[in-house]
Amino acid sequence: MNLKPKQHYIDLYDKITINNCRWKEGFHINYKHKFEDGPQGIKLTEESQRAFTELTLHFDLLYTTLYWYDNKEKTIGEWIKRDKKKDDLYKNAVPPRDIRCLKCSNITEVESKHLWDHHDGEDRVLFMCKCSKGCLPMRSFYDDGKKYKTKPNLCPKCNTELKRESERIEDRKIITTEICPACDYKDVDEFELSSKEEEKPDPNYEKDKERFCLSGKSLSDNLEEKRQLEGIKELVDSWKEKEEHKEDYDEVDDLKKLTIIDLENILIPEYEKNGYVNLKFEAPDMGKDLIVPFMIIDSNSERRDRSSSHELQKIIKNSLKGTNWRLMSDGISYRLGILTGRLRAYEREEDLLKLVRQNDTK
Repeated sequence: MNLKPKQHYIDLYDKITINNCRWKEGFHINYKHKFEDGPQGIKLTEESQRAFTELTLHFDLLYTTLYWYDNKEKTIGEWIKRDKKKDDLYKNAVPPRDIRCLKCSNITEVESKHLWDHHDGEDRVLFMCKCSKGCLPMRSFYDDGKKYKTKPNLCPKCNTELKRESERIEDRKIITTEICPACDYKDVDEFELSSKEEEKPDPNYEKDKERFCLSGKSLSDNLEEKRQLEGIKELVDSWKEKEEHKEDYDEVDDLKKLTIIDLENILIPEYEKNGYVNLKFEAPDMGKDLIVPFMIIDSNSERRDRSSSHELQKIIKNSLKGTNWRLMSDGISYRLGILTGRLRAYEREEDLLKLVRQNDTK
């Protein structure tokens, strides 16, 4: 069975986390910095170098431990899903039928089956089929019916398939000899056998697990520090951005931020001067953006439809230059001398910057 209890995967993930963090810690502590003279000819002392090492180690471990924490549940879930898929494949695999012995043509029977892990996502089950009369060789087929083919081990001199012989010397070694039947090539490999040693206890494992496998207070402390660092970065980035685009931000500061009363006081005189009367604002939409519908009457009965709408749009556009208000893109509607539309107020700095950068404020 490939699928293990969940604790097995948790322990494995923690072990990988600890080993990675230990490696990073060792790298920072043992790395020899090549410090030249500092800025303006100031010589960096050993104390400065030590402080720099401690700082880089702290931040590296901060983000590394949070990375392993963030990916823990997802990775363990993928491991469990992978191993369950292997077990399901093995359990449900159906052996090929009517496989005959190559020597006597008897129908073979399945002697064993094995999960063939190709480490490429294309796992298959391999069935070993034997003849009831004991004929050799046995035949091997995958669960999809394809025949298993061994890759020949060829002589590096003449490309002839090598013959292999193995000899076990008590419990000490295995000697494997490969001989070419066509030339004088011979290769002898000795494999020393050793008893499996028990894994030695790691006296610092639990202590390092508490440091590197985040939970409880250590997790909340690291998350808070990361949040503060990201806040500082955003602030510095904001200062840098404002410095690089100072002219745009100066122009935003120069915009007139009009209240609804200020808006009326600007528009009504311009409207009346051009024959538009009885401006009325309807209930505003107080959502993400402040949007105010309006209605006005064209007192000039000679103007009709397009002419009246176009003239009113031009008045609004000219009147609102240099302010934070604009006519919305759906424009002006006209019916029998009554014109309606919507005005939008730009309040957020990013929206005001868009106005400035679209050259829509002058």
